[in-house]
Amino acid sequence: MNRAERRRLQKQGKQVKPESVINIKSSDVQQIKKDAVSEAVDKAFLLMLGLPVLVLRDKWGFGKIRSERFIDQVLELYDSFNKDYLTLDDIHKVLWEEAGVKIQSKD
Repeated sequence: MNRAERRRLQKQGKQVKPESVINIKSSDVQQIKKDAVSEAVDKAFLLMLGLPVLVLRDKWGFGKIRSERFIDQVLELYDSFNKDYLTLDDIHKVLWEEAGVKIQSKD
């Protein structure tokens, strides 16, 4: 709110409380952005993990134990991916070479 707006509100008899000013370093802003992206990616991954687990349960009869094993193995691979032990290209290459499966978008 600028000075003219504050004066106008004061003339109308309304209480005017100045806005607080917060100084943030650009490095703090970058860290906030990085944390937000990381949180969003992790949340999206967990949401996308639910789809294959539902398919395994509904179409192949996986119960609690096999579903939990599957989830644990996927999370372990995801952790390796996050630690840069393997890349998306590595995953696609192994799937293609060992299983003949190609994953690609349907653009």
